[in-house]
Amino acid sequence: MSWFGRYLFIDLTHKRVDVYEVPERVVERYIGGNGIGAYLLYTLMKKGIDPLSEENILIVNTGPANGTLVPMSSKFGVYSKSPQTMGFTKGFCGGEFGHECKFAGWDGIIITGSCDQWTHIHIENQRVYFFDAEYLRGFHTSQAQQELKRRYGEDIKALVIGPAGENLVKYACIISDLRAVGTGGMGAVMGSKRIKAITVRGTKLIEPKNPKRLIDFVKEFEKAVYSHPGVKNLIKYGTSAGVMHLQHLGILPSYNWQKEVFPYAEEVSGERLRERVIKDVSCPGCIVPCGKYSVAQNTFTVGPEYEGIYAMGTIIGNGNLDHLIELDRLTDELGLGQIQTGGVVAWVMECYEKGLLKREDLDGLELYFGNTEAVRELLRKIAFREGIGDLLAEGSEKASRRLGVGGEFVMTVKGMETAGHSPRAVKTQALGYAVANRGPVHCDIRPGLEENNITPLGKWEGKGKVGKDLAVWTSIVNSIIYCLSAERVVGLTLNEKILDMVNALMDWDMSMEELYAVGERVYTLERLFNVREGFSRKDDTLPRRILEEPSEKGYRTSLQELNAMIKEFYQAFGWDELGIPKKETLIRLSMEEFTHATS
Repeated sequence: MSWFGRYLFIDLTHKRVDVYEVPERVVERYIGGNGIGAYLLYTLMKKGIDPLSEENILIVNTGPANGTLVPMSSKFGVYSKSPQTMGFTKGFCGGEFGHECKFAGWDGIIITGSCDQWTHIHIENQRVYFFDAEYLRGFHTSQAQQELKRRYGEDIKALVIGPAGENLVKYACIISDLRAVGTGGMGAVMGSKRIKAITVRGTKLIEPKNPKRLIDFVKEFEKAVYSHPGVKNLIKYGTSAGVMHLQHLGILPSYNWQKEVFPYAEEVSGERLRERVIKDVSCPGCIVPCGKYSVAQNTFTVGPEYEGIYAMGTIIGNGNLDHLIELDRLTDELGLGQIQTGGVVAWVMECYEKGLLKREDLDGLELYFGNTEAVRELLRKIAFREGIGDLLAEGSEKASRRLGVGGEFVMTVKGMETAGHSPRAVKTQALGYAVANRGPVHCDIRPGLEENNITPLGKWEGKGKVGKDLAVWTSIVNSIIYCLSAERVVGLTLNEKILDMVNALMDWDMSMEELYAVGERVYTLERLFNVREGFSRKDDTLPRRILEEPSEKGYRTSLQELNAMIKEFYQAFGWDELGIPKKETLIRLSMEEFTHATS
């Protein structure tokens, strides 16, 4: 079966391992991945806990597509309470760990408590081992993985943290191979539990409930992939193809969002990156090799993806592709969440160029835009919390408050730095950044409809309802779980292909209305988690710069436009004017067990 309903529950404090079974009714209502991750986090975690305390929970979760023949389905999710936003967070990562978790016989791993020394958790099918990991302390992420494979076998799959996670940088990430669970600071959560690494080896074969039905679906799905014109572009350039497209639209963010046209865009474009690619790579079981092994003078990386080009390129004024590739790899090696790191560095650079922070404030670093040599040193300082890096490890919003400078151009929502799609021009993205339960990411309410001219760019009317539909769609996608890059094939909104995928995987006969309700349920439950933590309408907003300063093309999302979209979004979801889900909405969605959260 593609979904077991069995989770590995690990209590680190007492070194206790149990099986946690998820009832079938929960699977039917939340599917897996994002949905069950949110359900477990809400139901197992107490209100108001410190994200870096032993009471926080870290959940590694798969979906029913993991470990099956469905292409583009290798991603797994990680869920926790964020030390950066203090609310719900999730992140998704490609690679082999999710498949291997299923091959070991588990849908996911629930971790609570903390260790009294650095620990490596190893899962061997049904057995769990706790190994000393003090020898790995301070290791970069690739070095740690190499050493683990040397000791325990080349076939293990690993999750590790770097120095940033060890030192509780609030936006530290988790790394698997050269791929990252990048948002929300879950590397810091893992570090707070003194887990340096989690490895897994499994030998179980996945047996779908209805093999013929799934195989028939996969055959048709693969035909659609191979015949889709957009896939060829994805194979050639990966997500870096977006650089010049957004540049031509005038919505490529640069220089800490002071501009949305970058003068060196061609130098860091997908076309220029293609010249550095030595191999196209795909995740296990995927037939679209969108990953790029690209080389610089002194290193190589997988990517950079579009968001990496944004974070280590355009937003910090870096038009040198060699340096961009080096910084992309360095953030992974240190275990720094790349988008948030880029936002922090860009904020510091603007403060420096405007004379608000001086060289002596920055440990002698001249952090003007484009000075990548200074950025390399700053990244190291942040990861090890040295000097000014100790303060910047808290994020740009907290650093601004403590230093008393640069508050007017901090580019955060809910304490997290924004991703690289324009909330000035892409109105669904403006809404998405403002209302996103995990902070301003591009993967919950996607920008594709407007960036591809399916709905009008720069027009806000009706985008509240559109935003709701997009949130429902991605909540389902991330519960299945398949890669959002597959949107080029499967579609930019919820459709019959996605319904067919769910029904083939689970051998269900779910209707489109029932599937839509699953997406509503998942997104609403994330919202309920944040409501319980004290979030409300006041937290759904955008940086001042986006609301008040137009781009070169004249795009701006005014406060009036944002308010109108948020109102429509809340109404579409059945939430009240404070963004709290109404009791009747929860009853409609069969979420009666959570009605107490709205009282």
